[in-house]
Amino acid sequence: MKHLEPFAWGYMHADKKDIENRIANGIYTFAEEYEIRIDPADWFVAPLGGMGGYAVNYARADGITLNARKRDENIGAYPDMEEIINVYYDYFFPYETARVIGKCRTPLQEKLEVNKCAWAAGGGHSNPDYEMLLRVGTYGIREKIARFRAVHTDKAELYFAFERTLDALELLADRYGAKAKEMAETAQPEDRTVLLRIAKTFDRIPRQSPRDFFEACQMFWFCFAFLDVDSPGLFDYALGRYYENDDPADRWACLEKLWELFHKTRTWNLCVGRSDEFGGDHTCALTYDVLKMAKEKHYDTPNLTLRLHKNSPEALWRAAADTLSSGIGMPAIYNDACVCTALEAIGIPASDAHLYCMNGCNQIDIFGKSHMGLEDGEISVPKALEFALFNGVCKFSEEKLGPETGDARAFTSFDELMAAFRKQIEYLADYITETSNKAQALFAEWAPNPYKSLIVQGCIEKGLDYKDRGPIYGHGQVLTEGLPDTADSLAAVKHFVFDEKKYTMAQLVDALEKNFEGYEELWRDFSSYHKFGNDEPDVDAIYAAITDHLYRYFQTKKTWRGGVFGVGCSTFHRAPNYGFHLGALPNGKKKGEKLLADSIGASPGCDKCGPTALLSSVMQGNQYLATSGNVLQMKFNKAQFCTETGKAAFIALAKAYFAGGGQTLQINVVSREELLDAVDHPERHGDLLVRVGGFSQYFIKLPPPLQENIIARTEVML
Repeated sequence: MKHLEPFAWGYMHADKKDIENRIANGIYTFAEEYEIRIDPADWFVAPLGGMGGYAVNYARADGITLNARKRDENIGAYPDMEEIINVYYDYFFPYETARVIGKCRTPLQEKLEVNKCAWAAGGGHSNPDYEMLLRVGTYGIREKIARFRAVHTDKAELYFAFERTLDALELLADRYGAKAKEMAETAQPEDRTVLLRIAKTFDRIPRQSPRDFFEACQMFWFCFAFLDVDSPGLFDYALGRYYENDDPADRWACLEKLWELFHKTRTWNLCVGRSDEFGGDHTCALTYDVLKMAKEKHYDTPNLTLRLHKNSPEALWRAAADTLSSGIGMPAIYNDACVCTALEAIGIPASDAHLYCMNGCNQIDIFGKSHMGLEDGEISVPKALEFALFNGVCKFSEEKLGPETGDARAFTSFDELMAAFRKQIEYLADYITETSNKAQALFAEWAPNPYKSLIVQGCIEKGLDYKDRGPIYGHGQVLTEGLPDTADSLAAVKHFVFDEKKYTMAQLVDALEKNFEGYEELWRDFSSYHKFGNDEPDVDAIYAAITDHLYRYFQTKKTWRGGVFGVGCSTFHRAPNYGFHLGALPNGKKKGEKLLADSIGASPGCDKCGPTALLSSVMQGNQYLATSGNVLQMKFNKAQFCTETGKAAFIALAKAYFAGGGQTLQINVVSREELLDAVDHPERHGDLLVRVGGFSQYFIKLPPPLQENIIARTEVML
């Protein structure tokens, strides 16, 4: 008999009552009762959407979640079952992961989040070890379970949950294979060929390793989309050897079908290219064809990252520039020398540091070996300055949300201001790390992940769940907002108040309090002073100092998962909202304005001296401290970039940036005129893609503040 809520039924009726086995049994019941659908046109099959169609569901990233809309739909469709439907829903209501995690915040901390001062979490995306899974199959994983069960004799219940989850995966695979055979009996010849190929593949996978690229794609996709889609990680590392030895026409067709599925499901970060710890290059045919596919399809997903290093072939640099010239905002390019050095500095051996990849938008994971957040929190750096200027008062809510660090009107030196600012930064950092650690512990208790535990190294070996410190690496990641705006503000205060003494701190604080009304001359002076991104030593030195302090301070904080907190800057779509929740700033920003830096680069439109000056400024910050994605956004003139000369100039610029210690570049190749026309005539620009700040999106789908942010970015002329 099928159940209306299979996961809920399996969870509630599990023989073993620990939460890992309850979840595993819920997953098994889902696999047993899921309605199999196969579209031969897709070639590759998996339970798309996971349990999202149920009122009670389980997702790898979010744990147990509830869907009130689906509950109400079920009651409407089955009114005679209303009581049992509500029993299921009410039973799980106290266990919903988001509800449980929310309890780790105090009322004050909730206000910090609501007012965009900072926030903290403990969940995140992941990068399971698909290379290992493809290589050894579930048979190999079962052998590992048996081996380590004998070591950890006190963990029998957890290993039972691991096996029950493998049972579910294999059962669902068998059901797909049987369904394909059944459909093939009455299918048209073309569909019949595909269905029989699917059926033949499932005769082997996932228990054993695939034999060709088609089988590798099917096994990868089935396991990748088993409960929900996430990040493929080092895609060419996991599947490249199957691609290398396959028929060129068939492998390209397989990649194309897989790409369509990635796009359909808005798959997260797919990473290609890498070096090893000896500097060897691991580019393969699949690396190049992924770039080619992204260019040809011109989709906004999957989010594509390319790793480059000093021994990357020139052909790969050219392929990257060609793909970027299509205007899709991808690939984001990462510098192995910078990233791997940063990871090694926090204790990750070089061999594993060189297996880094991106999860989500652009946070850094160790492929198949880590649970490194995404995100553990985010901090508004200019909000800390606001607190320092107003003795802990948030100028958006007019509430005291920060500690008292003294009346800024009485500060007699720039050092006093900086000391107050650092205390406020540390206060917000302490809130983030303490709250995130509470959340991490609650995730481990209430949202274990037996499936991820099977395919992330360390979990089976330790006898610990993926959420419960099982992975080899458990570092954290916190994002920053508004670093450049803060540097601009502090530089202007130093110059006009403490160096030139043209204004007093009392005048400045009063001007900010009144949103510069009645202080027009002061506003003109402060808003027109040196801005970060123009190779101005005074601003750049402050930027470097606050970055260094912030990044190093977080690394003194330990994660509950067993690592340290790292920092980066990848603001996604949130920069305008953070800007809106600030009062007036000494850089000239007025209260209510949404424009805020969307990366480690200059505030949009403030870099006036060309790309070399921008890179010179950005490189003053020590990016070897950044263990999360540390993004620099650049916008290039489309007409220039798309020429061979333009691409060559970009490659030279990017290489110089990487040689100087830069970590990440995200590129928009557009024209200002095209963007402005898209605002006025969106119907003409349905396929106009832009890089937002960690992902690409069709421009006309963005809200106006984000459109304004992207238009305001300085357009680089090569």
